[in-house]
Amino acid sequence: MKNKFLLLFLISLLHSSNAFDYKKSNFWKKFDSINYDSLYVESQVTLDSDISKSIMLLQNIIDNSTDKNLVLNSYYDLAQIYISRSTNFSKSIYYFEQILNQRFIVNNRTKNNLKNIEELKEKSMFMIAYIYHNHIGNLSLAEEHYSKFLKSYTDSDLESSVRYELNIIKKSINDFNQNN
Repeated sequence: MKNKFLLLFLISLLHSSNAFDYKKSNFWKKFDSINYDSLYVESQVTLDSDISKSIMLLQNIIDNSTDKNLVLNSYYDLAQIYISRSTNFSKSIYYFEQILNQRFIVNNRTKNNLKNIEELKEKSMFMIAYIYHNHIGNLSLAEEHYSKFLKSYTDSDLESSVRYELNIIKKSINDFNQNN
């Protein structure tokens, strides 16, 4: 009996034109009218005065925007915040990896000084290796990521920095092996 009543109730709701009428069109317009570009600009402006707000704005963009380039730039900015402002290196690596793991096509626009996908991926790969070497001290992971970088970005402006870092790592590993 209860099941029949529940079924009839649900059917009546579906057929009723104004069941729980909350003006869905107005409700959705609020979400559609969010300007994520302006949120991104605000995240940049508030970075020096209110890091928490900047993080919240960037996370909002990541969670809700359909503009993939804006989302990837937000990942990059969050990664930079976590490496430089909070020294949360694992979170920083996580956000850089989110950029590297993206497999969708991105419209590379230059609005709001956004970096393009190639630049974001190149810098993210470099920064992951840099963090492993200079902040975490995991030389083998740093060497692995720097080597991947050299294979992936043969004509990079960062190539000389990568080779310099790799020389330091190799020297450190050799010194460690000789002393043990």
